[in-house]
Amino acid sequence: MSKLKNERSLIPLVSVIGLVSAPLIFILGMVAGSQIQLSSILTADSLSSWVSALATVAIAVLTFILAKETWYLREAQIEQVNSLRRENIRPSVSVTLKNSDISFNLMMINVSNLGKGIARNVSFKFIDKNGAEFSEGENVIVDHFLRLHIFSNGMHSLGINQKVDSFLFSFFELKGKLEGDDIFTPFFKIVVSYTDVEGNDYSNELTIDFAELKGITEIGGGDPLHKIAGDLKKLREQLERMTNSSSKKLHVNTYTSKDREAQRKADEERIAEYKKQLEKV
Repeated sequence: MSKLKNERSLIPLVSVIGLVSAPLIFILGMVAGSQIQLSSILTADSLSSWVSALATVAIAVLTFILAKETWYLREAQIEQVNSLRRENIRPSVSVTLKNSDISFNLMMINVSNLGKGIARNVSFKFIDKNGAEFSEGENVIVDHFLRLHIFSNGMHSLGINQKVDSFLFSFFELKGKLEGDDIFTPFFKIVVSYTDVEGNDYSNELTIDFAELKGITEIGGGDPLHKIAGDLKKLREQLERMTNSSSKKLHVNTYTSKDREAQRKADEERIAEYKKQLEKV
């Protein structure tokens, strides 16, 4: 393809060189002819007329070529401007299947628009290995997708940087529902189709292959921020139990100086009584 383009780009250059050199070759031929006594055939006036005619033809052809190249350049500029305009309004809808931060066995689905324009008429298709579209009830994982309205009925629009997150399924729910009870067997493709604000069609494709999850493990027992949030919730519940009165005030026992003095004397008497008992022994 590139070789063909290079050959096409050389055609105008070769044509221009040929047209420019033609009058020069003709003039040189006339000069050479005069040396071999051909001047009697062509007079000086006829020679000048021929040269002027050939020069006029060469200028006309060069003007035509220049106009043609200018037109091609204008078309290229218009196409480039249209391409830049389409890129500035082009959406890019992405679908991501990921593990939840709360627990590794919980799967979340994320649909987001990473492009520069609004995505309209977003629809989803689920394709098997042979290219056939899944329908409801044919695949356990696909059924979980189709339970969400956006996957079964599509979306009217998805704004720039807009995201839709949802819980999809738990691996514990798949127990006994997959072929051979192997969670690594599901394989299918999600084809996302959508348009931009001008009606131009686009599509993305995501491959879901659970075999890629083999060997992936988790350490730490989940997202630390989620654990901190749980601990703060427990702390709040403890504080609420401490302020369970209608006034929402803490119940605090206060001690005065007399109370502390009485407590000190009681402690001294108890220690003295304990010493007496030890002496009796």
